[in-house]
Amino acid sequence: MKATTKVIFWIVSVLFIIIGVIGILAWQQWQAVFFLLAGVSIVPTIINKINQNYNREKYYNVIACSTLVLMSLYITTISIPVFGNDTDREGYEVYITPAAGQVPLSGVMPVSAVPDELKVHFLDVGQADSTLLQLPNGETLLIDGGNSHNAVTILNYIQDLNIKTIDHLIITHPHADHIGGIPAIIEAMEIKNLYMTRTGHNTIYFERLMLSIDKKGLHISEAKIGVEILSDLDLQVVIVAPARNDYRDINDHSVVVKITYGVTSFLFAGDAGSSSKEHITADISADVLKVSNHGNSTATSDVCLKRIAPVHAVISVGENNSYGDPCDTVISRLNDADVNIHRTDLQGTIVFTSDGKNISVR
Repeated sequence: MKATTKVIFWIVSVLFIIIGVIGILAWQQWQAVFFLLAGVSIVPTIINKINQNYNREKYYNVIACSTLVLMSLYITTISIPVFGNDTDREGYEVYITPAAGQVPLSGVMPVSAVPDELKVHFLDVGQADSTLLQLPNGETLLIDGGNSHNAVTILNYIQDLNIKTIDHLIITHPHADHIGGIPAIIEAMEIKNLYMTRTGHNTIYFERLMLSIDKKGLHISEAKIGVEILSDLDLQVVIVAPARNDYRDINDHSVVVKITYGVTSFLFAGDAGSSSKEHITADISADVLKVSNHGNSTATSDVCLKRIAPVHAVISVGENNSYGDPCDTVISRLNDADVNIHRTDLQGTIVFTSDGKNISVR
């Protein structure tokens, strides 16, 4: 093998290894493993060993060429991106692929909105959170945006409903499974109103979020207790938590939103723990509860459950997740209270519809 060729493969190997390591540690994208494996597989030391064992360079050529071909096919066709196809200043990456239109939707297929109805879509985004609401006044509200790799699914779902604008975007708190997909959503859609707390997070996901907000020139309205996003005769959207700003756990800084339409109501708890909910002074009774923190053991205490008294509870959770969510104790607690439990890991996307008097679910 010529020295020049070996140098080229050294460079390609090291580049793939660097991308793989950064991808796993910083981006937490499982696809980065492919880069790491590709880099290791063509390291010249391995090449030399193959040449020594077989005394033929053709084995190396087959391995190296096959690896590069597979990597090229992977990068250009099936990647839910480690890299996106659009970048702005300071190297900020927007996570939308050219093949976004071909990515299948999770859960049930969306249907068109019916005027004067409230539709709440609890999207199946795995071990993450994202809820789309079609309000009876014709406006749309999105609560959280899942992980970064969920952005394509969320955008496809929204676009299948022929929604071009998000009138109200609420970011409950800055954990990756709630904000990861938001930059791509901000990039792809018109956002009229944005609500989030002052709580930040020293992660690349939060940095990307703030860069996307800055790029679009969006104004941030502080999400705090008592803020009325909408207050019409039959429709109210009110932030009821966080009630304090001295929580040590970021989850307890989650925005909690209550939506009332007619005599029906929904409570969206983000990842707020029981201590946060117990500090809420507002009326948090609701027909439908979005259980906080994927049904984790800190999600819903007996005290909170009695105050909310839901008929339905929705748990956004990933199938066979490593956290063991939802917690058996929480499930038992909900069952003991005769609450109808709905889970995205078992049912996919779950859609509730309210006409202001009655609630249906599918």
